[in-house]
Amino acid sequence: MLVYQRHFPEAAEIHVMAVAPSWHRQGAGSALVSAVVSDLVADGCLLLQVKTLGASSPDQGYAGSRAFYRSAGFLPLEETDDLWTANPCLIMVRSLARTT
Repeated sequence: MLVYQRHFPEAAEIHVMAVAPSWHRQGAGSALVSAVVSDLVADGCLLLQVKTLGASSPDQGYAGSRAFYRSAGFLPLEETDDLWTANPCLIMVRSLARTT
């Protein structure tokens, strides 16, 4: 399941994404992100962001999420303590701009 929100014509955000553990590492997450990216690119969107728990948190359960998003083309932009109470938020972004 993947829910995204269009903030502006040029920018969208993956609000929540979940894949059952039994489906991890089988391409389900990549397929979800690819489908959303295709729809957004077709509609002229240029940037896609996602927020996840930052690496400075002692909870290492999100290391896999950060690695997944990086493999899906997202780059870390900023880690901040200002968005979530007592949890560092890592903001990651992906350019959807065509380079040709």
